[in-house]
Amino acid sequence: MFINYFCKCVIFTFKFVINITFKYHILVLRYMKWILLIIKSTNVSSRDRMFIWRNIKNTGAVSLSHSVYILHDTEDNRATAIDIARIVHERNGEVLQFFADTLNEEREQKLNKLIAEEIATEIREFSKECEDFIDDLTKRISNKKFKVFELEELSDDIHKLDRWRIKLIQKHSPGTANIEILNKEIGKCKERLNEFEEKVLQKGKAAGH
Repeated sequence: MFINYFCKCVIFTFKFVINITFKYHILVLRYMKWILLIIKSTNVSSRDRMFIWRNIKNTGAVSLSHSVYILHDTEDNRATAIDIARIVHERNGEVLQFFADTLNEEREQKLNKLIAEEIATEIREFSKECEDFIDDLTKRISNKKFKVFELEELSDDIHKLDRWRIKLIQKHSPGTANIEILNKEIGKCKERLNEFEEKVLQKGKAAGH
């Protein structure tokens, strides 16, 4: 009798623990996991701090506060976190790295919103640079400055813009709509540059070159 009762208690407890554990894992898996980086740069020179900041910015890590950054937990970002740590350590700094979970959906939404805002800001900056590039080209066309060295200069500029576009896509994986915006902006720049190039070639032919 006692043995049967004991067995029933054990089975009930086991089922209870399994149920709670299963629910806990379901709760955790519902939310995205993150990599948290805390940069300690007390002994780092101002120049090296700027170098570190630029490298972190180029990875897509988002700043939560001063010297605290967060990344989605992916295989690529784990490699990125290791690379950031190496760069910081080489400059006498220190990096604390953690894996983190959001505790609830509200917190997760705030973090995702923060990342979305960061992406939107960079896309606006890129679009502004493209707009400035087109304005510059329009002025040169208006002033009839159809010279080969100017074409080479502008070609270098558009290569930089295109590398920036590719880096944004690789860094943030910004989604189809944002990728289309980036491609559309660089497309307008290339179209305007082709127009300028055609005029440079026409001038060269007219001059007998």
